[in-house]
Amino acid sequence: MKNKSLKSALKFWQEIVLAVSIGLLLIEVSKWVILSQTMDGAEIFLVIWFLPLFICLIGQMFWKNEALAVTLSVFLGLSSVIVILMALWGISNSPSYRTESIAMFVVGVVSVIAVITMPRKYNPSISAGTLVK
Repeated sequence: MKNKSLKSALKFWQEIVLAVSIGLLLIEVSKWVILSQTMDGAEIFLVIWFLPLFICLIGQMFWKNEALAVTLSVFLGLSSVIVILMALWGISNSPSYRTESIAMFVVGVVSVIAVITMPRKYNPSISAGTLVK
């Protein structure tokens, strides 16, 4: 029984990794907004960008839709690349936040790997964004 639940969880490892990282980001944004009692354009953008992606990732575990997986992979891939660029900027320009920037870089790289492999799960003929016939 335990082996079966582990296999079903591993089937959705991409969605789980991305949903956990986006969920943690949304929790941190919420804590920041509550503590500062203000919400500027950056926080509004993050919520507007990531909340629909988070909801779609949770829905993807139930719907198992190939079109949604491809669409999510495009938007989440863009987000992951931005996270990697922000981490590289933090590593080079902020020595006091180097540990957080390295952790951000690792999360970004894992997210890129998850995004690349997510659509292949629903259609194995998808290879690097092209259909092989």
